[in-house]
Amino acid sequence: MTTGLAALAILAAGYGIGRYQPAHRTSNWANRQQYDRHLRRHSPRWWAVVVALSADNIAWLITHPVQGWHAWQHRNDPPPPRSPAVRINDRPGPR
Repeated sequence: MTTGLAALAILAAGYGIGRYQPAHRTSNWANRQQYDRHLRRHSPRWWAVVVALSADNIAWLITHPVQGWHAWQHRNDPPPPRSPAVRINDRPGPR
Protein backbone atom coordinates (compact mmCIF):
# COMPACT_ATOMS: atom_id res chain seq x y z
CA MET A 1 0.00 0.00 0.00
CA THR A 2 2.78 2.44 0.95
CA THR A 3 4.78 1.56 -2.16
CA GLY A 4 1.77 2.23 -4.37
CA LEU A 5 1.18 5.62 -2.75
CA ALA A 6 4.86 6.52 -3.11
CA ALA A 7 4.80 5.55 -6.78
CA LEU A 8 1.64 7.58 -7.32
CA ALA A 9 3.20 10.58 -5.56
CA ILE A 10 6.33 10.32 -7.73
CA LEU A 11 4.22 10.12 -10.88
CA ALA A 12 2.14 13.13 -9.80
CA ALA A 13 5.28 15.14 -9.02
CA GLY A 14 6.80 14.23 -12.38
CA TYR A 15 3.59 15.19 -14.16
CA GLY A 16 3.50 18.54 -12.33
CA ILE A 17 7.13 19.34 -13.16
CA GLY A 18 6.55 18.32 -16.77
CA ARG A 19 3.54 20.61 -17.06
CA TYR A 20 5.35 23.53 -15.42
CA GLN A 21 8.51 23.05 -17.58
CA PRO A 22 10.96 25.01 -15.41
CA ALA A 23 13.91 24.34 -17.74
CA HIS A 24 11.97 25.56 -20.77
CA ARG A 25 10.89 28.72 -18.96
CA THR A 26 14.46 29.38 -17.80
CA SER A 27 15.78 28.87 -21.32
CA ASN A 28 13.20 31.27 -22.75
CA TRP A 29 14.09 33.86 -20.10
CA ALA A 30 17.81 33.57 -20.88
CA ASN A 31 17.21 33.90 -24.61
CA ARG A 32 15.14 37.06 -24.05
CA GLN A 33 17.87 38.52 -21.81
CA GLN A 34 20.41 38.32 -24.64
CA TYR A 35 18.59 41.12 -26.45
CA ASP A 36 18.50 43.46 -23.45
CA ARG A 37 20.71 46.46 -24.22
CA HIS A 38 21.13 47.22 -20.51
CA LEU A 39 22.57 43.81 -19.61
CA ARG A 40 26.08 44.53 -18.30
CA ARG A 41 28.79 41.95 -18.73
CA HIS A 42 29.84 40.12 -15.55
CA SER A 43 26.80 41.29 -13.61
CA PRO A 44 24.89 38.68 -11.59
CA ARG A 45 22.10 38.61 -14.18
CA TRP A 46 24.66 38.16 -17.00
CA TRP A 47 26.18 35.19 -15.15
CA ALA A 48 22.70 33.70 -14.67
CA VAL A 49 22.07 34.00 -18.42
CA VAL A 50 25.42 32.38 -19.26
CA VAL A 51 24.82 29.49 -16.85
CA ALA A 52 21.24 28.93 -18.09
CA LEU A 53 22.23 28.93 -21.76
CA SER A 54 25.27 26.70 -21.11
CA ALA A 55 23.11 24.19 -19.23
CA ASP A 56 20.58 24.29 -22.06
CA ASN A 57 23.30 23.61 -24.65
CA ILE A 58 24.87 20.80 -22.62
CA ALA A 59 21.48 19.18 -22.03
CA TRP A 60 20.72 19.37 -25.76
CA LEU A 61 24.08 17.80 -26.62
CA ILE A 62 23.50 14.97 -24.13
CA THR A 63 20.02 14.23 -25.49
CA HIS A 64 20.92 14.70 -29.20
CA PRO A 65 24.52 13.50 -29.62
CA VAL A 66 24.31 12.70 -33.35
CA GLN A 67 22.81 16.05 -34.32
CA GLY A 68 25.31 17.82 -32.05
CA TRP A 69 28.24 16.05 -33.68
CA HIS A 70 26.89 16.84 -37.13
CA ALA A 71 26.47 20.54 -36.21
CA TRP A 72 30.00 20.60 -34.79
CA GLN A 73 31.44 19.15 -37.99
CA HIS A 74 29.70 21.74 -40.15
CA ARG A 75 29.98 24.81 -37.91
CA ASN A 76 32.32 26.77 -40.24
CA ASP A 77 31.31 25.45 -43.63
CA PRO A 78 31.42 28.06 -46.37
CA PRO A 79 28.11 28.95 -47.96
CA PRO A 80 27.16 26.92 -51.02
CA PRO A 81 28.26 28.36 -54.35
CA ARG A 82 25.84 30.67 -56.05
CA SER A 83 24.09 29.52 -59.17
CA PRO A 84 25.15 31.06 -62.47
CA ALA A 85 23.47 34.28 -63.47
CA VAL A 86 20.43 34.14 -65.70
CA ARG A 87 21.32 34.75 -69.33
CA ILE A 88 18.99 36.93 -71.32
CA ASN A 89 19.44 36.76 -75.05
CA ASP A 90 18.57 40.08 -76.63
CA ARG A 91 17.44 38.83 -80.01
CA PRO A 92 15.01 40.83 -82.01
CA GLY A 93 11.81 38.91 -82.28
CA PRO A 94 8.81 39.26 -84.52
CA ARG A 95 6.90 42.45 -84.01
